[in-house]
Amino acid sequence: MNRIEEIIDQLDADEVSLDEGSELYEEGQELLTEIRERLHEGQGEVIEIK
Repeated sequence: MNRIEEIIDQLDADEVSLDEGSELYEEGQELLTEIRERLHEGQGEVIEIK
C-alpha cells in the first residue's frame, strides 16, 4: 500500500517524464489488481471482534 501512495505522489508532483509516468501507472495498476485479488480471497475470512 505504501508503494501505491508513493506512485500517486510522484504522478501528482508532475516531475516525471511521460515514459516514467507510464511505467509508474502500470506498476500502480498491477499493485491494485493484486490488492483486489487478496481482498476477494479474504472476503469470507473477515470476522467481527466485539
